[in-house]
Amino acid sequence: MKGLLIRYRWLAVLGAVFIQLALGAIYAWSVFTKLLTDADGIYRFSATQAAWVFSAGLATFAIVMVLAGKWQAKAGPRVVSFTGGLLLGLGYVLGGLLGSTFWAQLIFIGMLGGAGIGLAYVVPIAVGVKWFPDRKGMITGLAVAGFGFGA
Repeated sequence: MKGLLIRYRWLAVLGAVFIQLALGAIYAWSVFTKLLTDADGIYRFSATQAAWVFSAGLATFAIVMVLAGKWQAKAGPRVVSFTGGLLLGLGYVLGGLLGSTFWAQLIFIGMLGGAGIGLAYVVPIAVGVKWFPDRKGMITGLAVAGFGFGA
């Protein structure tokens, strides 16, 4: 049984990297900035407004991440990661469909999407460290590398 668990724990690492790849999309914000700030486009945001949406996303991500660690310990990784993915997806979809104003983008992508990232970011690291107590640094590094590659 122990050999089976050791083999399956590497699947958890793969899952952690894939989750972090999806969450790293926040660092691709510069792709959206050009469209949002185009003077001839439909949004016509100032560079400052576009930066505020990104900043709100990062701030919300950081704040929610602290709370997510405690919730993940109680509710488990599946619930927290699913909720995070749902919030992130909803934030970007609603931002795309309803977000023609600065405030809509700030709420949907900045706050809702940022909250989703904050929830889901904690799970791969916590699960990886639990399944690999002998390789905490390596597992954390792999998971966080996935976040960086997601951009």
